[in-house]
Amino acid sequence: MPTTPWVFLLNGVTDITSSILSASITQGREKYLDNYGGGSLSITINNNANLANTLNFNDPIFVYNSSTTAGFRDTFAVQQITFNDHPGNTGLSTATIFCVDPLSRTGRYQATAQVLNQLITTLQMEAFNSGTLPFDALYVYSGFYGLGSSVASAQTYTGTVLNQLNILQATERGLLRTGLAFTDLTAQTVQPVSRGSIYNRLTTAFSFGRNIASTVIAYNTFERIQNGVTFINTATISPLGLSSETRTNTASVTANGAAFYSSSTVDYNATQAQGNGDWIVNTFSNTTDLRFKIGFTDRMQNSSAYTTFLANFPGIAFSLAYRVPAAGSDTTVNVVLEGWTINITPEQTSYELSFSPLSYYQFFTLNSSVLGILDTSRLGW
Repeated sequence: MPTTPWVFLLNGVTDITSSILSASITQGREKYLDNYGGGSLSITINNNANLANTLNFNDPIFVYNSSTTAGFRDTFAVQQITFNDHPGNTGLSTATIFCVDPLSRTGRYQATAQVLNQLITTLQMEAFNSGTLPFDALYVYSGFYGLGSSVASAQTYTGTVLNQLNILQATERGLLRTGLAFTDLTAQTVQPVSRGSIYNRLTTAFSFGRNIASTVIAYNTFERIQNGVTFINTATISPLGLSSETRTNTASVTANGAAFYSSSTVDYNATQAQGNGDWIVNTFSNTTDLRFKIGFTDRMQNSSAYTTFLANFPGIAFSLAYRVPAAGSDTTVNVVLEGWTINITPEQTSYELSFSPLSYYQFFTLNSSVLGILDTSRLGW
């Protein structure tokens, strides 16, 4: 059965994999409207040789799997070490090393009077590369996922970089990813994903489903989550320096009562802010919409399917099949990967993945069999 060949490189060079007893990676967010808090890597090592004592604050640990040249490849910075020394040095001494991903690390950098010109959202994120972030070690790069679709207003900003990245993301309504940008294994990179680029990143090489197959990753835990705070029909968008814009889906309010949401943005004019609000109240006002959480292990998978999964994970969009109780057939939906937790031991790797429906990111396009279907693809702004 498949097992995942994870590799951990300290400072991008020294392989410390053999000392690792277990590891856990958490990144992304659980649902569409959540802010990003940044991700983490926690590893427990055999410290009998005092390996942990050689690690320093912000030392990079590059993590990847050696079975593919694609797939998960990210660098985490050491933040804290907890030593668990065995009394008398007669047994196993361990150390737990807590690290953060690039997005989390931006929360430790304070911008002071950072000039942000009126720019496309993703390009304004890159402005922090000059003057605030240590560009040789941590930076924002928007070259992988296309330029944003919204414009951010000009300002002189003081605050953490992560706070402003979240505001810019709330303006863009895309995703924030991290990972290896080029060949420097010690650099950390935040990679904004524009909302307009998400619909065409649907992975078709495999799908998630209920049963093991050569092109299916089978889950053993499954949750469908309906409504909650992701049901919205009244939204107030408060753009920097402009009047707040409140938008309402009247039909939904009449049918279900009001469900309110508010967001601070840097939409550069009232029209764009209104479009932002209209998108929210029309996209999240369907009481039957679902988001999903699944769990599975590498050991339970078909080798071919898992090899394909590793080459495409984390990715953006996937197909997910499930069966409602008492139904006679599966329901298949396209979903966007919002966040994940990976637990790694020598015996197996287990995953927990959180998905939003791809329809949250779909915009109506004429003459498209996927994006031109009313009540499936919504008019964008």
